[in-house]
Amino acid sequence: MTFIQLEFLIFLIAGIVFFYLFPVKYRWVALLLISIAFYAIAGVKYFPFIFVTSFSVYLAGLRMGKIYKVQDEKLTADGLTRQDKKAIKERAKKRCRRVVIAGLILNVGILSVIKFTKFFVEPINDLIRFMGGAGTFDAAYIIVPLGISYYTFTSLSYLLDVYWKRVGYEKNYLRFLLYAIYFPHILQGPIERYGRLGERLKQELRFDYNRVVSGMQLMIWGYFKKLVLADRINIFINGAYGSYEKYGGLVQILAMLFDVVYIYADFSGCMDMARGMSQIFGVELDLNFNHPFSAKSVTEFWRRWHMTLGGWFKDYVYYPISTSNLVKNISKAARGKLPDRLTRSIVTAIPVSVTWVLTGLWHGTGKTYLAWGVYYAFMIFMSVSFEEDFKKLAVKLKINTQAPSFVFFQMARTTLIFTGGRLLTRPGSLHQSWYVFKSAIREFNPWVLFDGTLYEFGLDRQDFTLALLCIVLFGVVSHLQQKGSVREMIAKQNLIVRWAIYLGAIFAVLILGIYGPGYDASAFVYMAY
Repeated sequence: MTFIQLEFLIFLIAGIVFFYLFPVKYRWVALLLISIAFYAIAGVKYFPFIFVTSFSVYLAGLRMGKIYKVQDEKLTADGLTRQDKKAIKERAKKRCRRVVIAGLILNVGILSVIKFTKFFVEPINDLIRFMGGAGTFDAAYIIVPLGISYYTFTSLSYLLDVYWKRVGYEKNYLRFLLYAIYFPHILQGPIERYGRLGERLKQELRFDYNRVVSGMQLMIWGYFKKLVLADRINIFINGAYGSYEKYGGLVQILAMLFDVVYIYADFSGCMDMARGMSQIFGVELDLNFNHPFSAKSVTEFWRRWHMTLGGWFKDYVYYPISTSNLVKNISKAARGKLPDRLTRSIVTAIPVSVTWVLTGLWHGTGKTYLAWGVYYAFMIFMSVSFEEDFKKLAVKLKINTQAPSFVFFQMARTTLIFTGGRLLTRPGSLHQSWYVFKSAIREFNPWVLFDGTLYEFGLDRQDFTLALLCIVLFGVVSHLQQKGSVREMIAKQNLIVRWAIYLGAIFAVLILGIYGPGYDASAFVYMAY
């Protein structure tokens, strides 16, 4: 069950009524029951996985919390020297380290087995046959729990934050389970931290009319982006990429650019739905997008796109590696033997490469996503390593980097880099990606814009025109959002204007949304991750 199914809307309405019938003090219990029901509808067979993850992390946090509590009590004893205090802290840290390593091995192991086992189907069958079996193991046998990447990362952030003493440990397992299984964010994120979402879920969740209305508005905008825009242009993209051997040039270039709009509208649309429904319950989720295509560099782009995932990898992978003894020893060994710049480049390359290869494997487990990770590792390494050189070159060439034309060039360059990354994964294989790319550059055919060719890939003239108008509207709203809240702008309008906008948006989703035979209402692009 996903956010765009009719069954979910019925479930959501019933859940809201159920939630507000509860006393304020126990509404967190109502949210837990609603989230459990949502997960049960998705499949009871998934429960053992989320239970093992949530309970093991909860127990690990409880254990570390008690170790640190004993440590703090010992530190208050009289007559301790600085060395005594240091020894007490080191012993406690060592004990907690064993706990956190066990928790990481268990839960990263579960995630890895589920994500990677399908690539070992043949070796598993060979082993079964070697042992006298029939060798009939199939990838379809692998259970992939709903939202496993999201709830695993959410739980592990808590585990590491308790270890680093960034947050206090949770004593109530049901409170922690709500944090892990909270249904608005389990499908596609955002990947929340316990210090933020966990604390918000402990607050008194009272009814607020303006917040509920604001949440509904955000949900409608999310449905518009997903159903009216993203799913419409996705038809064209599939048709164009499927015809790359026959149609090249501008057809493939347009498909690549549409694909950028598609993934942004699809993913950010889901985030709007999640944040909107969470606001109805009185819980604010973290922002996951901050106008990424306004970014002037690829590093800035990834600070604006899927912000909670980027923040997770930065805090729990990049920083620990960059400050690790391994990197420090490499830097120390290279100092004096290699040029300083080369040493800095090596020290930068190690955490960047590991972080982005792991990010690629988080998104998918094939060669395409490994290539995607390497691609971005290289792009970000180049951006960071040569940033000062680019600035000096701009000064030498007397380029006004504040001019609108140069800013537009930077944004276009960033978008082009992102388009290249999408081209590595969207066609389905690196072989197909290469042929789509060759098809795009080998042919010069501007006449396809006027001769009706563009209407041969699943969208007729009316649908194609509507898609372009929706893209323009999407861009206008995004521009207005950078100046302030569009919902507040609408709220300041006269009653007739406000309701004309609300009703127009609702009917646009109902009438212009992509439905019907062959349409997969369960397919959000990032649910696959």
